[in-house]
Amino acid sequence: MGLFDRFRRSRRKSPVPAPSAQLTRDLIAFMRERDGVEAFIEPPTAVWPMSLCLVDGDGDSVRRPIQNEDQARRLCNDNRVPLYDARIVGYPQRMKDYQQGVRHRRVSLDEMPPLDVLGDDPTES
Repeated sequence: MGLFDRFRRSRRKSPVPAPSAQLTRDLIAFMRERDGVEAFIEPPTAVWPMSLCLVDGDGDSVRRPIQNEDQARRLCNDNRVPLYDARIVGYPQRMKDYQQGVRHRRVSLDEMPPLDVLGDDPTES
């Protein structure tokens, strides 16, 4: 053993364990049960493995570890969910608002006034 062998980093990467089937089922269930879901891939850090963050139309989110980017692409393609890189595009504002407790109220078409009310009223002459 050389003097500096102890300080050299191993060139072999440790294998990343595959996420459990339950974690994958959680992601698929979130994609299928919610409207307006978008996926954001998050790179691995020194503390956390690579993960996939799903955000629905209201801003609710779920984050689960994934094995690699190919797995994330397959999951998203199979469920027709757009996939973004969180390092490049960041997270949507609705996710940040939801985490802070701000919920935007959705307006339905039933709450909109009828079109004839917006037109000219013949009795106003």
